Amino acid sequence: MRSIFYVLAALLAFGMAYYYYQDVVAQTATVRKLRLVAEDGLVIRAGTKIDDAFIEKYVVSQEMPQLLEAEFQWVLDDNAATRINLRGRVFGADVPSGSFLQRAQFFVAPENAFARRIRPGNRAFSIPVEARRAVEKFIAPGARVDVIGTFEVSQNQSVAKLLLEDIEVMAVGEIDSRGEYETQDRPDYNSVTLQAPAAAVESFLAAAEDASGGLTLVLRNPCEGADDCIAESVGQ
Repeated sequence: MRSIFYVLAALLAFGMAYYYYQDVVAQTATVRKLRLVAEDGLVIRAGTKIDDAFIEKYVVSQEMPQLLEAEFQWVLDDNAATRINLRGRVFGADVPSGSFLQRAQFFVAPENAFARRIRPGNRAFSIPVEARRAVEKFIAPGARVDVIGTFEVSQNQSVAKLLLEDIEVMAVGEIDSRGEYETQDRPDYNSVTLQAPAAAVESFLAAAEDASGGLTLVLRNPCEGADDCIAESVGQ
């Protein structure tokens, strides 16, 4: 009889120990969610397209207790499938740094994203231009450029005129993100898409009709005219 009591006591102790172990496991188990890197002043703008370069630079894994998972079901899990599915997604609104990533932040239809990148009052337009007349392959989406045209003033004399100044390159050929452009090893192109104020676009289109030669893009330093920008230097 006493042996049965000991067996029951042992089983009870084992059961309590197992329950305690499971409780400890539950308390210490963690899950991983995706969020944007925390960086002062960083805001991911609406229309930004996610590619491998973006994920590497701006997306981080956040570990949290599994007990909180139910409260964070709206946050994207950090796993291989989710990271693959992020590629090509486009932000539908500005998202501040440190934010958890969620499906609601992205466009359902990515094709609308390009137009959302056009700033209020601006218009996007494409112009034919050869790489050799556009600083070769140093022009990339996001670059700031001037557009210069050549005009014939007499039979043997031509002059160059500045048609647009300090405007943004939105796409090079059919590629509209710097990361994708670099991933594809900066392919050749024969057109670029720019955005500029509506009035400037109208004036440009009228003047470009009289240009006698092809248009030339002149690359600008992105820090020109900015007080809070640090220019990059390259060691010799």
